[in-house]
Amino acid sequence: MTNLICTKYTSILHLLEDLVHHDTSTTTDLIICSTREEFLDEVVTQLDHHHHNSSTSVGRQDEEDAPDLVPAMTTPSSSHALLSPTLFLLSASQRCRLAFCPSITTLRGYLSSYPPGHFITPELKVHCNGHHIMIVNLLRQHHGTTEFTLQGLSHTFASAVSAAHRTRRSLRLVELRGDIGSDHHHSDPDQGSGLWQAQVPLLSTSIKIRDDGASWGRRTVSVEKVASRWFRLESG
Repeated sequence: MTNLICTKYTSILHLLEDLVHHDTSTTTDLIICSTREEFLDEVVTQLDHHHHNSSTSVGRQDEEDAPDLVPAMTTPSSSHALLSPTLFLLSASQRCRLAFCPSITTLRGYLSSYPPGHFITPELKVHCNGHHIMIVNLLRQHHGTTEFTLQGLSHTFASAVSAAHRTRRSLRLVELRGDIGSDHHHSDPDQGSGLWQAQVPLLSTSIKIRDDGASWGRRTVSVEKVASRWFRLESG
């Protein structure tokens, strides 16, 4: 089984679309490092952004085709694939299970007791050739906390790898950007794949504060280097 860092996805919609159209002979446990409400808010926001872009595109095309006519209302030429009530989507959803871990403690606890026994039914066992674990926004969850250190990240990485090894499943870590509609999200080092290049201290107790409020005596290492003990970067 492989443990990979996946950087090809730019948004939660991009990820979900790929899962829907992925090989139907595989199942995926999608572990979301946030609450269900936060996840749905992010999905809805990105769907609204997609709808706005589609509407704008259609409006511009209408102006080019009939510049003397001002349409009262424009609608996207087609709705997003995830909003289409098709049997294909229903079938795909049966092979993807969502789990929400809103805190680091919850995530580690979930991984230590993984897998959920009711996910793989006898029917799916017959038709499925592979099982995957995908953890979404693990770094974003740790960022800004005392666990965003070599020690804290190593603890969580090891828990994830242990769960995958114990259940003989492949494991992928995915970091997504939440502000997909922003003009500056591509260069934001605190979101998405940029977090893999972040520098973290070795231990939370190694951070010392001088009288002027600045830190000193702080050795750091990149998150990617910490993860390289267990993971490799997915090619392509």
